[in-house]
Amino acid sequence: MTDRSHTAEQVLVVGMHKTGTTIVSSVIQRSIPEGRFFIEPHNVAFFERLGKHDAPGVVKVIYEHWAGKPSLLTGVVRGETRFQPDAVVAIVRDPRDGLISGLMYRAYECVLHGATRDQVDRWIGIVREKEAIPEKHSLVSMLRSFNEIFAIDDTPESHFETFARYCDWIDRNADHLHVLRYEDFVAGHTGGLSAYLGMPLSASREVDPSLSRVARTRQSGGWRAMMLPEDVVYFEDRYGGALQRHAYLDWDIRPGSSPPAEGSEYIARIAEEAFETRASRTARPGPQPLMEDAGASHAIGRVLPRP
Repeated sequence: MTDRSHTAEQVLVVGMHKTGTTIVSSVIQRSIPEGRFFIEPHNVAFFERLGKHDAPGVVKVIYEHWAGKPSLLTGVVRGETRFQPDAVVAIVRDPRDGLISGLMYRAYECVLHGATRDQVDRWIGIVREKEAIPEKHSLVSMLRSFNEIFAIDDTPESHFETFARYCDWIDRNADHLHVLRYEDFVAGHTGGLSAYLGMPLSASREVDPSLSRVARTRQSGGWRAMMLPEDVVYFEDRYGGALQRHAYLDWDIRPGSSPPAEGSEYIARIAEEAFETRASRTARPGPQPLMEDAGASHAIGRVLPRP
């Protein structure tokens, strides 16, 4: 889409898991006077309610939450609910980086759903081995080990297949959104985004403390150190064409050690947070109060008044 003649006040940010949706949304929120931040609504009812109020700010949407109902998300993007966004930003991130980022974060979700400390320790042990001896574990083998440890069924292909479907969805809605490459954002190339939104963007890259665990590297290209030649063969043959659509062209790797702060230490920190969250939920028996924003899992800033 082209540059705007007015400043966007209601912005929808869409992206896959671990593609920078939180930091991008936070920057846009800070750039909108009195902007609010609504996180990850799962249903149209939230947008119907939001549309009843004058609520400048940002709504962050995770594509995977809508992947089974893409036509509904299309309707939201095209203003077919009471919420009619002034601007829609669709984030695209190299799925090779997204895959690794998601793998490092996944233990947090598993703990919330009942994983044990022993399972987390076994997983951290594998990540530490990878950090110490990069050639010991391929990325594909790490994905399979994770599945085995946490007793889940998630294929190495699923992330790339979701990426391909997301790209198809973007193509179908190209006239209604602005595509932002995560790699451009972290490199500071935000002029196109600023022009599209019709406003200067905040220089702050901080996020609300309640969301700080989602930040891991805020960089791009980490897949080059994590992947081994067998990973390249596995993924390029299957998904090289899909990556080329957004100019992710090369598969040059440089296997090497990765910082524990981005791997084993990160996993240990967010897993401990998940254990504490799970314990606090157990300590509060009985029904929990409904979310004030009726469909979003979390809201930053003032809560919308009830209709």
